[in-house]
Amino acid sequence: MKSYIIYISIITALFLQGCKKDGPTFTPLASLNVADAVVAGKNVKLNSNVRDSATLYGYKLFQVLAGETQIMLYPTNNPGKPYYQQTHATVNGGIYSLFLVGPATSPEGIFVKDEIPPYSQDSILRVRVVNCSLNSEPLNVTLGSSTGVNLFNNIAYKSVTSFGDIDLKTRLAAGGNVFQVRNAAGTILTSYTLPATGTISVASSRFKNITLVVKGLFGVTSGSDAFGIYAMANY
Repeated sequence: MKSYIIYISIITALFLQGCKKDGPTFTPLASLNVADAVVAGKNVKLNSNVRDSATLYGYKLFQVLAGETQIMLYPTNNPGKPYYQQTHATVNGGIYSLFLVGPATSPEGIFVKDEIPPYSQDSILRVRVVNCSLNSEPLNVTLGSSTGVNLFNNIAYKSVTSFGDIDLKTRLAAGGNVFQVRNAAGTILTSYTLPATGTISVASSRFKNITLVVKGLFGVTSGSDAFGIYAMANY
């Protein structure tokens, strides 16, 4: 009996020691939201992620290892010629955006550490704008409900604005969900209407944050590279 008790004690001690060594481990991660606005470009993949991709004139939220983060974004049909390849210092839990811009022959990247505003208790939408149209003049943005007031001013190519608050109450003013892109003379060049429902919409984006991406070539009115604007979700 004494030998049995000693044996059980040894097994228990080894088990407890093993539990201490095999406790939960956590991988430090950061979020990277990629918008692909490369003129005449292709869908892009990130590093070794062969499953997911950011579509051309779309976006994709990826997870990356925090720390000295290698970021390589390459067209799905030509991984040997990346659109973007740089190393950035990222922090655990950090939120970042990367906007791919320029022509497919010489693309560039705009890397941003996102400062996401705190969650709001009010019925608002927080919006920012990035100008990814390489041949556009500096742009202004107005709401359809208040066309005489610029929400954002003088947005040059490759510029990213801060987030601004937009009222998004249940009963919207007429045009309160229509974002108009204008030139310095006030002429409307293109517009984006936040839909009533969907992933990015009046219903789902209230209290949240979105980015409006101005894309394509100014003067082009048809095809995938037409001048226009699309939205990407943040948090």
